Amino acid sequence: MDQEFKFDEKEYKKLSVSFRRVASRFIRSHFRESNDNLARFLIFIEESPVIYEFIQENNVKQFDIEDIIQRRGYNDKFKLPVRESEEIAFIYQLLKHIQVNDIDYVNIAMGYNDGRKLQEAVDKFNNQVAKPLIDHIVSYLGEMAIDMGLDKKSGTQFNIREFRGQLNHADGHAQISANQTYNETKVEELKDIAQKFAQALIEDTSIPDTDKEDTVELVEAAVQEVESEKPKKVIVRTAMDQVRTVNDVAGAGANVITLGTQLLQMFQGFIG
Repeated sequence: MDQEFKFDEKEYKKLSVSFRRVASRFIRSHFRESNDNLARFLIFIEESPVIYEFIQENNVKQFDIEDIIQRRGYNDKFKLPVRESEEIAFIYQLLKHIQVNDIDYVNIAMGYNDGRKLQEAVDKFNNQVAKPLIDHIVSYLGEMAIDMGLDKKSGTQFNIREFRGQLNHADGHAQISANQTYNETKVEELKDIAQKFAQALIEDTSIPDTDKEDTVELVEAAVQEVESEKPKKVIVRTAMDQVRTVNDVAGAGANVITLGTQLLQMFQGFIG
């Protein structure tokens, strides 16, 4: 895979976390918010050079989306192309057509529901049509992680960068504030809990592997945000939401729940 855009591990993780957040908001849309969340999803894709390049590389075959929509019966579902590249192109063009022409998302989704519930129609359309595009992008980002060597961590490792706090300097009568923005002791404590939580998570057989991978990735990104000069609270909150989700998994071990709760408290202390 030839990457035109190069960035470091931290930038990659920020992109991955941000994409998952926007995609999750879109795929779980309330039917009244579907058009707005679709717009947010497409704007994110098109303003992210890395992801948009991937879309454009696959957006080769052109489909007459307007004709396809007009010919579609009320209860007919869209037939997705078999070839991966064409599937990516078709779904992207369909979603873009909806956005550009300000078509009611619910009208497009009708036919995917078994009854008259509008939310069911949107949920099933998103799962059967929109989600495959999201999955292709997630797979692409996963390949990028492999190319960057981020896959070399073993299943029992949880690598968080060493603390890189802000170096304060005082000249003359200047005073270094006792209320430092980042407290090295607290950060080290956070990293220790995060590592223990990840280890407990990996060893818990009741939690799906995909959930483990997503959680570890999000927690790593959140810890690195806490270490940064201006941490993005949305990334930390996204990680917290994922930890809560894992803690709510039926059968989750007591160790995971206990450490997850401690981790949530630590994160909350950093973002206020």
